Amino acid sequence: MHPSSAQTPPLAPDYYLSNFKRLIDHACQWYTDLLTEEEHNWINAFQTLPHPAQSLIVRLLSRKGEWFRSDKLNYPEIKQLDEQWPALENAGFVERNLAVSELVLCEQLFTKPEIIARHPTLNKALKKPDLIAAIDPSEPAQPTPFTVIFLAHNHIIELLLILFFANARQDLSQFVLDDLGLHRFEQYPLSHTLRFFHNREEVEQLRQLQHLAQAYWLNEKQPTAAILSLCEQLPDKASHPYVERKRQKLINQLARALERQGEAELALRYFAQSSLPPSRERQARIYDKLGQYQQMGELIEQIKHNPYHQEEHEIAERLQQRYLRAQGEKVPRATKPNWPERHLSLDLSTQRVELAVRDELIAQGYHVYYLENQLLNTLLALVLWPAIFAPVEGAFVNAYQARPLDFYHAEFVTKRQSLIDACFAYFIEHGVLALIEHWQQKQGIANPLTSWQGVDEALFHWIERTMPRATLVELMKIQLKDLRLFRAGMPDLMAFKGEAYEWIEVKGPGDKLQDNQQRWMRELSKLGIPFSVCYVNH
Repeated sequence: MHPSSAQTPPLAPDYYLSNFKRLIDHACQWYTDLLTEEEHNWINAFQTLPHPAQSLIVRLLSRKGEWFRSDKLNYPEIKQLDEQWPALENAGFVERNLAVSELVLCEQLFTKPEIIARHPTLNKALKKPDLIAAIDPSEPAQPTPFTVIFLAHNHIIELLLILFFANARQDLSQFVLDDLGLHRFEQYPLSHTLRFFHNREEVEQLRQLQHLAQAYWLNEKQPTAAILSLCEQLPDKASHPYVERKRQKLINQLARALERQGEAELALRYFAQSSLPPSRERQARIYDKLGQYQQMGELIEQIKHNPYHQEEHEIAERLQQRYLRAQGEKVPRATKPNWPERHLSLDLSTQRVELAVRDELIAQGYHVYYLENQLLNTLLALVLWPAIFAPVEGAFVNAYQARPLDFYHAEFVTKRQSLIDACFAYFIEHGVLALIEHWQQKQGIANPLTSWQGVDEALFHWIERTMPRATLVELMKIQLKDLRLFRAGMPDLMAFKGEAYEWIEVKGPGDKLQDNQQRWMRELSKLGIPFSVCYVNH
């Protein structure tokens, strides 16, 4: 269980320094051969700094940019802050009072009001970028009321974050959650054999992709020329599966931007360079708009014959109906499913509709759990725990992951098929009750499927008593077809009575079944699993 706030330990004033040292230790332990001589020298110099100077440089590295002003630096935990600058200068980490132009100062350090005060002849109505553009690049810098500080080697923290997290989005705050006891992680083996990066080229490709992605997301509505410029900077195909997936994901985003701007042919060119969804879907839709129905039909057949995942197959089915209509064929409307129904008239003034139905069923003699998606997700997590956290190459990059990096990818299953089969065989032999001890041991450990709430020991006994093990395995195999798609949409309630069970989806006034809910109902129906839709006050 998560610790209460009363049990949460206070953070040390220099917690960020300890966390930064974790990044350094990780890089030196697992990737020392991938670091350049300059980076090794930086780390060695850092480790010889006095504690306050180390704290100050980490504070600067954790901020945005490389230009700072002394009057904006206030860190009470760093004693004698001003006395730390000589050590940082001697190590080559910072430079102070550089000879820079007025343009650099205004662009990097001054606010708009400050720029206007320094340049009263400029038009005050201009936006800051226009004010900066009006400043002569050759104009020498005017005096400043503060010390100008330039941070050298500021790429080092980005490098260390990428080596640790395989991205630069996560930062030192991740460690704070761990320090406070708010996140607990499974212990899985890390080794040089299974380490995530194998060479520096993979690291640099990922850094480049992240820079391009950031440039795109900072201004999604960029003109076509700017989008094409980003496309031209894309690195070549990566040998690292994770990096290549990131590359193709960015290609899809850039191609989609081109599509939105009406650049159909350019969008097709770049979508064709990605095998990740929604690449084929978008191409088919573009062919539809262009009236190129032969290409559209061929692509739909490709998807149906070899879908990337369940969702892409469903999209292809819908696209095929559109394609057939475009060919002049009559496509009958899909028959509305006739799901088993319950109808109740209940007072909904004091509680949400699911709880009202639960209480009504309990009054009718049922034992009821309101779990939504938690039941199957929890069972799947417990049954496949050894496979989820198995030492598979490229799955884990550090000791702070709630799931392997490929968990929502098709290769998650293919890479672990023998392990998954063994987990299912063990479950078939030993049943649900064998999971109770495992469930107790793993309470509170972060994983991709369960939040640990709502499940109790009695539920395991009800499931073992009423639900065939083989049926449960079939349900878990459905989830494995597309873990992201099938982790949601399961019925709200699980009701037990005697030797019987029933899944119940609850719908209040005006509420309709969602696509993901109907998707699960189709699967339950195929397996002959008892379920119903309970309409309240309809």
